[in-house]
Amino acid sequence: MRLKTRYIYIIIAFISIFILAAAGFMKYLPSAAKTSALLKKPGAALPELSEYNLSKPLSLPLCKGERFNAQQSGQTVFYCTVKYLQYLRYLPVSSDGPDKYKFSFPVPDILHRVADSYGWNPQNPFILGAAAQYLKESGKIRGGEYAKPQIGGALLSELKESAAKGEFDPNPWKWVLVRQAEKNETVELYENGKEIFSSPANTGEFATTPDGTWYVFLRFHDTTMSGLSPKRISMKIYESLKTKHPGMVGCLDGHPIKWVAYDDSGIKYVDYFNKGIALHYIPRAHYGFPQSAGCIEIPEQNARFLHKNIGYGTIVTVIGSAGNAGTKKQAEGTASTGKSCTE
Repeated sequence: MRLKTRYIYIIIAFISIFILAAAGFMKYLPSAAKTSALLKKPGAALPELSEYNLSKPLSLPLCKGERFNAQQSGQTVFYCTVKYLQYLRYLPVSSDGPDKYKFSFPVPDILHRVADSYGWNPQNPFILGAAAQYLKESGKIRGGEYAKPQIGGALLSELKESAAKGEFDPNPWKWVLVRQAEKNETVELYENGKEIFSSPANTGEFATTPDGTWYVFLRFHDTTMSGLSPKRISMKIYESLKTKHPGMVGCLDGHPIKWVAYDDSGIKYVDYFNKGIALHYIPRAHYGFPQSAGCIEIPEQNARFLHKNIGYGTIVTVIGSAGNAGTKKQAEGTASTGKSCTE
């Protein structure tokens, strides 16, 4: 009888220990399940939406769906692309009414005037520059390749994927301002609206550097440049060559010139932004006045710093000696080339 009682006590003890252990385990189980559920919420993939007040635009029906095809409105794709570029911090400017834009940080008045001179459309250089910068940072293009961003479904799908992964622009927004003048020409670099660098520079003789705004699309640490450079000649030589070799002469900014071929190697720290026009270093005795064939020439140490601190998609604005903002119309213009300087 005593043996049976002892067995009963042992069984009761084991049951009690089991119940206590199970209770302890269940105490922690709901918390684990709750944590797992939070991680699966859609909002968790984009934790910074509320911080940038973009949760509403990104949740609009216009931006829903994973596929964007030719049947969809081009305006819809453009709208959504802009929103994602803004959200990912590649585009700090947004539309604030017809031909008026606002930046996410204070900027100089000249930058506001430049931005306001462009339409809010797929040809806007600020939007294209942001897309080019995104393509470079995301690995869609490699150094030394042309960046020709197309605002369309493919780009939008890539932006959506980057947004879901939280792949934000790791760099501050840069802007280069080139000031043309008869003397004391400069290149200035702005970071998030604040000037951080300034250097003397040379622009093109005979107004061969047009005003306007573009973005960096091709970069080299060291390269060779070739082409034709204008050289001033007398009217007598001009009239003689015009008859014998009309293709060799021209009239730029009211001056008779002869086109001279050049082929220069060892050009360093090159950033192309407008067709064949680039920011770069080339040795000169002096800097600060027009003397190039159209490019923006900078002293070596300054060119190295600038090249290191800008990249694909960096906005470059060139303004004239009067300080007017370069517009799209100006950007598409070229130096006047008459058949005769006497006309």
